[in-house]
Amino acid sequence: MKRATSQQIITAVFEAAERATDNLTHLVPDLDRDRAEYAIASVLLEESWEANR
Repeated sequence: MKRATSQQIITAVFEAAERATDNLTHLVPDLDRDRAEYAIASVLLEESWEANR
């Protein structure tokens, strides 16, 4: 199986974070979208890094 490049991982993480933020803002309308997306992306990137160690 071919390994994803760093850019592919980052793109996938931010796309997933955006979708997750969309879902969260339906539950918490006054949520700061930028902060939430950044927080989610940070967690996903950390998990990706740990998985590839």
